[in-house]
Amino acid sequence: MKQSAQARGQSLEALYDLARVQFAADDYPKARSACRALTAKDRNAMLTDLCMARAFLVWRRASRAHEYVASALAKAPNDPDVILADADLKRVMSEFDASRAAYQRLISIDPNNAEAYFGLGQLYLIAPDNEAARKAFAAALQNAPDWPEAMYELGKLETGTRAVSLLEGALAARPTWSEARVALGAARLENGEVDAAEALFRQVLKANPKLPLAHARLGMALAAKRDYANAETELKRGLEGLPNDADAALWLARVYAQTERNEDAFAAYRNASSLEKTGSRALVEAGIFAMKLQRNTLAQAFLEKAVERTPKSAAAQARFADVLLARGEKALAKQHYQLALGGEGEVDRQDVQRRLAALK
Repeated sequence: MKQSAQARGQSLEALYDLARVQFAADDYPKARSACRALTAKDRNAMLTDLCMARAFLVWRRASRAHEYVASALAKAPNDPDVILADADLKRVMSEFDASRAAYQRLISIDPNNAEAYFGLGQLYLIAPDNEAARKAFAAALQNAPDWPEAMYELGKLETGTRAVSLLEGALAARPTWSEARVALGAARLENGEVDAAEALFRQVLKANPKLPLAHARLGMALAAKRDYANAETELKRGLEGLPNDADAALWLARVYAQTERNEDAFAAYRNASSLEKTGSRALVEAGIFAMKLQRNTLAQAFLEKAVERTPKSAAAQARFADVLLARGEKALAKQHYQLALGGEGEVDRQDVQRRLAALK
């Protein structure tokens, strides 16, 4: 890029392209330094404003970026890079509707703009709306097939061999990317490749012993192998650094349940459910565990909250029907078994049909 800038006579466009390297590297001091070259050439140019805006976004200083984005928009309201910066700024400022509108405006102007789709995907992750995010990242990758970040983000949202393939692609482009290696391990763990997943997590920890996410995911792999003592140690170490990790919190609850620390398990399930926010995995598992212990009142409380949070979940409806039946509420149980049959997600529908038939 330096050679390109020299060949292009150190033009503003060439200097801005050079600054993009530092934006991508997430290096604020070097980004500001790169922008100084534009300031020296033309302090009032749109690209100078845009460069400063991007530098402040690297620093996560949205308030400082705002003045430069506004200035750039006044000078070039239809420039794709300016619209993208505006959309990114609004995303950082948690202005969901305004950010989405800006990304969609850019896509209407430039339908093949991979960065617009990628930013839209990041916005939907905040919402959260994982399905909308998945579609946006897929569109970004369709328009930029070799983009490692797009492979990584989409890979985390996909399942099975598709997830593994995407994350392997991201690592092929950036072999030292620890987070991508952890994500690949998590995908392999989800596919039942426990030993391969454990090996990946240990590789990451060998290079970066303090990475909380790697400790948490190693704990999940060890729990899957029923090495509960070491799993608990790793999960807690991960949660110390990432206290909002819903997956690690859920696996810790499972470890407590498997080691018959019932009250610790219920407390951990409650914590996991509070972190999961829009899902009901922890609530459903807590309800099943409570029923196993014949604590049906507690089970009903967990499962009632599960169907309130995810009314379309077949698993939540089926298990709520189970506890209603256990408490003698046959008519209501029948209704929820029927809801389970028409629900979404995985559930043993033949088993639900058998239970429903037994109530007739």
